[in-house]
Amino acid sequence: MGCGSSTPTSTTPKTKSSNQNDVIVTSDVTEQDFASSTTKSKKASSQTNGTAQPIKPKSNGTTQHQVQQQNTTTQHQVQQQNGSAKSSSGVNVVLSAKSSSSSRSRKDDIIVENVEEIAGDNVKPKPSRKKKAQIMSNPDMFKNIDSHVARTPASACSSIPTLTEYLIKPARTPLERARAIYKWVTTNIAYDVDGYMGRSEKKSCDSGNVLQSRTSVCSGYSNLFESLCRCAHVPVKVINGYAKGFSHKNKDEIDLSTLQTNHAWNAIFVEGEWRLVDCTWDAGYIDGKSFHWRKKDYYFLMDPEYFISTHLPYMNNDLTTSETWQLLDKPVDPKTYFKSVKLEEGSVNFGVFPRSHKDTIIHMKGEVCIEIQKFTSGEIEDTLLTFKNEEGTKEYKDCVATERSGNDIIKLHVRPPKPGNYKLNLFIYATGEKKEWPQLFNYEIKCDKVMDNLVPFPDYRQIYGPKPEYKELGFGEGVKDQSFYTTNSGEVEIVLPTLRQMSVLCTLEDANSNKIQNAVFQQSTENSIFLSARLPQKGYYKLIIFAEKENKHVVGITYMIYCSNIVGKFMAFPVQYGGKATEYRVILHEPKVKEIPANSTVVFRFSSPILKSVQAGSKVFKKTNDKDDWEISVDTPEAGSQFNLFGSDEESGTRSGLFGYITK
Repeated sequence: MGCGSSTPTSTTPKTKSSNQNDVIVTSDVTEQDFASSTTKSKKASSQTNGTAQPIKPKSNGTTQHQVQQQNTTTQHQVQQQNGSAKSSSGVNVVLSAKSSSSSRSRKDDIIVENVEEIAGDNVKPKPSRKKKAQIMSNPDMFKNIDSHVARTPASACSSIPTLTEYLIKPARTPLERARAIYKWVTTNIAYDVDGYMGRSEKKSCDSGNVLQSRTSVCSGYSNLFESLCRCAHVPVKVINGYAKGFSHKNKDEIDLSTLQTNHAWNAIFVEGEWRLVDCTWDAGYIDGKSFHWRKKDYYFLMDPEYFISTHLPYMNNDLTTSETWQLLDKPVDPKTYFKSVKLEEGSVNFGVFPRSHKDTIIHMKGEVCIEIQKFTSGEIEDTLLTFKNEEGTKEYKDCVATERSGNDIIKLHVRPPKPGNYKLNLFIYATGEKKEWPQLFNYEIKCDKVMDNLVPFPDYRQIYGPKPEYKELGFGEGVKDQSFYTTNSGEVEIVLPTLRQMSVLCTLEDANSNKIQNAVFQQSTENSIFLSARLPQKGYYKLIIFAEKENKHVVGITYMIYCSNIVGKFMAFPVQYGGKATEYRVILHEPKVKEIPANSTVVFRFSSPILKSVQAGSKVFKKTNDKDDWEISVDTPEAGSQFNLFGSDEESGTRSGLFGYITK
């Protein structure tokens, strides 16, 4: 949700120090606490229209002598820590230890973490060293703060000072104060959609006016956040620049001379370093018609390497200075920024990023294979693709296919149906009660030429290959080695390594999801399953393999098979009965076709280390040696008869069905 930028309206009262080079760090904070030491201050304004005036704690009766003692002690501590009575910026520091009293019991209103943090505005932006996950390691660390913010009474919202005073009551650190303010802004200020879209006059971006109207565009959000932070003693900056929001259009090239900023966000100095935040985008998003609340903290303290995917600082036509506010060791240049893929929330949260194609516009001919990779623990459970025309009005489901490649890589195969421009959107499956599909990122596909004799993929939106829980289902590592199979004869052999002796159920479907009967034949050993698939015609197929889990069969693996040629007539496999063939580890060598000649002598060859007796029709055969191989000859009945092969691990007694045939 990009928005037109505007010059932030400064509403912080200004106070003049007796010494221009002194930064007075007191509980009565002034603008000089946060202003550059080279900036001259003005006298404070007496306006009471809701602008950001620092909160002044009430005196608790401390005597002047006590204050002097406290000042002396504090200055001595600063000298011990820093080696002098100057802050890290070289500005003289005078500490005043006024304390406040109120109905609530707390030691201090404000915890001064260190001189550098309070004088944060003097600290030049440097690359962030801490990760958001480190700072917010406990998901409940702001639970009390957020609960307090949710109970904000209307009476506290009459002005910026009164609102600040209420919000920071339970806060003990600059980080907690910033969090309280951020939470309130992102849950109470709606986006001025009508003003942004030009349907009405745009609402004021002045922080006091935003507080009263409860609606504005990005500059209003950032101005209000800045005013509240300054009032709460949190060093803060407004950052102007370009964002890949609602109004953003992907381009192959960008003319920097005509670049206009379209967004504003903030930086706060907490935990000893500058961190980036965006109240506007965490409050919600627009779809061109209306505003939709998000009320999240996704952009709160976001790591700079992800923030730069969507936000490019650009202030006062000064690219060099603006780059420092990326807070990166290696700043991203504007051309790279505009070409790069925009990382959506699912990408950052799940640690899934582009591996092969990092530019958002892809020029291609025929077919393109896009690889994405997961850089955090765990495997990608599933993804979802939408491949549509440029207008988004038509989807081409049979032009995309996804395969798993190893532990952490997913390959996306795209074959446009005709030359033109397309949109490819990627989503990831998020486990949980809601079963959501957060977006990863999207591409613009520009196809100059399509494949010759293009054959559609099967209509399958999920990932080909094993499911993440394949080991729990009994499959070995080797099932991940290959997800796509090809054949030029109409038959393909697939070996599935297993962790135990097991049987599976298989379904073979063509590109239109029509099931092919008796087209898959399986045989098992102690540590492998051998699958044979016969294909009736050229084209794509999907082989779905089910494994048993908690007394029911679930999908364990899905493979894609492409048949480029057929040799001979399609011949169905024999029928397999139950799981006894697997239990007895029977490997059938011949005949491996369902139809056998009638009124003929047919030779059956198979092997098993367990079978002791076999019945073919009405004839019984018993094992006579210590070999596993069997070869028996049987006279078949008339045409159209059912002919079955039975077996047992005993020489006599009931025998179980193994394979079924039809005489022809």
